[in-house]
Amino acid sequence: MRLIPLILFFFLWIPMIGSAIDAQVLCLGGECSSIPAEYQILGNFAEPTFDRIYTNRFLRSMGDNAVLQNLNSNQSGGSNVGRYRLGLGYTVSQGQAKARDFYYENSELRTLPKAGVAASPSLSFTVNLGEWIRSPYAKQWNLTTHFFPYEFGEANIPFVKIRNTEVNGRVFNYGAVLRYFPIESGVSFGLGIFQTNQDIYLSAYDRRPTQFRIDGDKRRWIGQNDLFYQSRITSASLDLKYNYTIGFLSIVPGLGVVYNHGYTAVQVSRFAAISTMENPDDFSSVPSAIGIRLNSRHNHRSGFGYGSLGFKLGQGNFSFNTELMAGKEIQSINLSLQMQF
Repeated sequence: MRLIPLILFFFLWIPMIGSAIDAQVLCLGGECSSIPAEYQILGNFAEPTFDRIYTNRFLRSMGDNAVLQNLNSNQSGGSNVGRYRLGLGYTVSQGQAKARDFYYENSELRTLPKAGVAASPSLSFTVNLGEWIRSPYAKQWNLTTHFFPYEFGEANIPFVKIRNTEVNGRVFNYGAVLRYFPIESGVSFGLGIFQTNQDIYLSAYDRRPTQFRIDGDKRRWIGQNDLFYQSRITSASLDLKYNYTIGFLSIVPGLGVVYNHGYTAVQVSRFAAISTMENPDDFSSVPSAIGIRLNSRHNHRSGFGYGSLGFKLGQGNFSFNTELMAGKEIQSINLSLQMQF
């Protein structure tokens, strides 16, 4: 899914620490005796699936996409809310970091996405702390929280189309930003904490047998492919914004940094019937099958900087807002409708 982010994405990068690939291979049938050592199996299947598609850089981009989308879903804005505010919006994040070309055209795994996208609706609530704490100083603080549990399939993520692949999953992101307005100059400082949770499932079957090689010998196989992506990332952010208002239009540029702690994990499974060594089209004379399961978990100890630019069109207690956020090779946009009361 381009949500792999499911998913999956300016100025500061702290490298992600990743663990090694864990692979299990099971072969049943007479043809298994002609397959060389396990090294050949893992060399043909594990390497192209993970090292070519799901590189550390790509997995980090998928995680960063999800985090930036979660940050942008908060809708804290850059103006001091007098009492309370409710907001409903939708946020999308797109990464520019792409997986390398999948040169090994051996199954429908080649249809898996090579760029990360994250998206979900969000509901936000903002309160001026002066409503809860009777102090003039408290009126300079806003607290904005947001959340939205979102279950999706290909029907309600229309921008994601993966050929012949079933897509479903769940996103449950939430967070809170405490924003301080020190003086009547439009400047504000935000401190946030966020939790990014994603579970994404992909499933595809081979429409026809496809070719692969084992130790130079041509074979064909046909079967089922499944991928499960999961992210659990806790983030802390710090940002600076400036609100400039002209009539009913407010322009809010800003800068921010975020630090992430968590993981992204990927599991790929393939179960397929394999042809004989003598005849690549013969699947029946010596029935044989192979099952491959690959697991990789990448731990995020990463940070990145981002720039933001928000626009607000206000009329009475209602306002329409959009905010763009961009980091290195990742961008996000939020559209929301807000009401103050």
